[in-house]
Amino acid sequence: MPYPIEWPVENANDTFATVAGVSTLVLVANQYRQDTEFVNDSDDIIYLARGNAAVIGSGIRLNPNGGSYTIGLHNLFLGEVYAISDGGEQVASNLTISEGYKP
Repeated sequence: MPYPIEWPVENANDTFATVAGVSTLVLVANQYRQDTEFVNDSDDIIYLARGNAAVIGSGIRLNPNGGSYTIGLHNLFLGEVYAISDGGEQVASNLTISEGYKP
């Protein structure tokens, strides 16, 4: 029998966040989260922080044009995720987000 938190992922919320040079909440806490995929869809570096404000040069680095990070069964984090871009406050960097959850 499959592990119930691993399979099946019954629902997904696909969205995006516009990230600039200020720490931005990009994913709210979700006690039903099973996985999440973050993909940097911009020309700038994006940094992620789990549970606290994002800081340039710290946390989880997403390289430009496709750098990605996955929250999954082996590193499941249910709290808030923040992001910041090194492109400056006036430059909007796109971060795609796909969160799987099972209520």
